[in-house]
Amino acid sequence: MSLKGIEGKVAVITGGASGLGEATANRLATEGAKVVLVDIDGDAVAAAAERVGGDAISVTADVATEDGVASYVQAALDAHGRIDLFFNNAGIEGRTAPMVDADIEWFDKVIAVNLRGTYLGLQHVLRTMRDQGDGGAIVNTSSVAGLRGFAGLSPYTASKHGIMGLTKAAAIEAAEFGVRVNAVNPGPISTGMMDRIETGMSEGGDTQAVHEQFESLNPMGRYGTPDEVANLVVWLLSDEASYSSGCANLVDGGLTAS
Repeated sequence: MSLKGIEGKVAVITGGASGLGEATANRLATEGAKVVLVDIDGDAVAAAAERVGGDAISVTADVATEDGVASYVQAALDAHGRIDLFFNNAGIEGRTAPMVDADIEWFDKVIAVNLRGTYLGLQHVLRTMRDQGDGGAIVNTSSVAGLRGFAGLSPYTASKHGIMGLTKAAAIEAAEFGVRVNAVNPGPISTGMMDRIETGMSEGGDTQAVHEQFESLNPMGRYGTPDEVANLVVWLLSDEASYSSGCANLVDGGLTAS
């Protein structure tokens, strides 16, 4: 059975070239949405749009800049005339290092992409949805790191906590014009980002040991898949979640329960 409120809608996905973004674009397209994939890597996002197929289009944009965000919003409007659904997903992990050894340049970069990019996306898309006058739904990508601390990933953790604050504030502000705003909070997921985190945390290049350690901390004993996150994101964007807004939505195999 198809989810209510997805078919025929225009959905914008940032960080759409791979991982959670591409998986969510695939699921939205399957549900009948018109998909606009956004990423800073133009070749990769164009290839992802081809894999999604149908009428999916790609936009090359830097989400950390106001011009970049304005460009992807305008591209969606030029192609389809409106934006109904928004997966505000683009993010980077930064370098893995203790806070006392970390470079401030990487803190600034992670905050610019993850937190500033999320804020700018909310600002521009919410303006569009307000002016359309018929509601909409947004999901921001936070993390389990938006709900607890993680050693070695302090800028990432700070950015993801900040996204939770933006989600709650936006949910309150946007309710008056019928837009719901939620967050999805994945645990370890089998993506390129987790591969890089494992490399950064490994000693002597033993990434398998890091992988097994992460798995051992999870009650389900495994990483999640991008499709498992996409299923939750698309449900939150659908009318099935019509009374959910301002929420953290965990998809972490029980990690934060233990």
